[in-house]
Amino acid sequence: MGSVQILLSIVTVILTAIIVQYYVAVRIPGPMVHPIKYRIISGTFAFILDISRFFESITGFPYYKLLNIIVDSFDPIKIRPFDHGQVLYNDQFIDNVLVRIYAPQNVSSTFLSPVIIFFHGGGFFFGSIYSHDTMNYHMSMYTGATVIAVNYQLTPHVHYPTPLEDGIKVARYVINNYQEFNIDPTNVFLSGDSAGGGMAVVVERHLRREHKPVIRGVLLLYPLLQLVNFRLSSYRTYLPYRLLSLLREDILVQVTNFYINTTFSDDELFNNRHLSQDDYKNFFSKLNISNLDQEITDDINEHGLLSKASHPDTWKLFDENVSPLLADDEILRNTPATFIVACTYDVLLSDAQLYFNRLQQLNVTNIMYREYAIFHGVMTFVDFPVAFNEAFDIINDSAQFVVNITTLVK
Repeated sequence: MGSVQILLSIVTVILTAIIVQYYVAVRIPGPMVHPIKYRIISGTFAFILDISRFFESITGFPYYKLLNIIVDSFDPIKIRPFDHGQVLYNDQFIDNVLVRIYAPQNVSSTFLSPVIIFFHGGGFFFGSIYSHDTMNYHMSMYTGATVIAVNYQLTPHVHYPTPLEDGIKVARYVINNYQEFNIDPTNVFLSGDSAGGGMAVVVERHLRREHKPVIRGVLLLYPLLQLVNFRLSSYRTYLPYRLLSLLREDILVQVTNFYINTTFSDDELFNNRHLSQDDYKNFFSKLNISNLDQEITDDINEHGLLSKASHPDTWKLFDENVSPLLADDEILRNTPATFIVACTYDVLLSDAQLYFNRLQQLNVTNIMYREYAIFHGVMTFVDFPVAFNEAFDIINDSAQFVVNITTLVK
């Protein structure tokens, strides 16, 4: 009996330590409807991340691959109370790229439906068509559009431009072979969240240069639009919160290094020490901002940021396909109808704001911007029991944007 009590005491101590370390310690970035749910999700990610890294230290198996395996394993066992056959979905390959296709069943077989080509987020090294499955199911159901989710190759197994080229290949094939998918080639939308949002912007521009049918609209869900300046206002505000336990310096630096195949350190990127003064001026001149915000200027003076010379790889970050926010005015002027979704609690909030401001300055029409008081990555939390109402608000508003655009062109 005594040994059982000792064992229970040990288990209690361990569980208490885990709760304190991983759940109590979570910082809530601001007012939200379900702070406890956020705390549980964020703490769980932190716990899984540490376990994955411990496993990596023993076996050498990369932690991010194990994270993907764990997340993807939930796909076949999801509870789908909403699934009553409104949308059928299947996995197949398009030009050697795996995709998941969602086909709404409430439309006539003779009707060519709009199509939404979706690129998932995850910093180019995380995420899949499985992690974003439920949101794409609902997008198809609410819009009556076929949704094609692209499982592009992940870094660091590959680097830029391979993930982007996968997206371009799929979009090009779908448009060229629209009869195969029973979709309307004049009602093609591109969509993506986080890193996938930046991909959607760049894929649209590539198709535009190829003189494909005009993309009808672009849906950008808290998009990653630049990899140059990591001390924008939203980075400085929300990086300390380690949102979802994943948006933290040691992981975010891998987004850049894995994707562009560079060697930046945490200290360089998050103190802008990879930038020279000329780089910094070039960044803001691209945004048509002549007077630097006083807070940013003070930040530079106080902390002695910037370098006398650029990091050898900094020039790669200014590529318009890597940082689409910094493309020339002429490219942005021809941007199609765009719905920009921003999250208040997000290191990427400034990216969305700056992109919207640039399009406004250039008098681009049919541009919508909407901010939601929720955290980055919320679109992956639309399954029981971790669903957030704000995620469904974003789905509903995005779907309405698509419906409105397709109605206007009839």
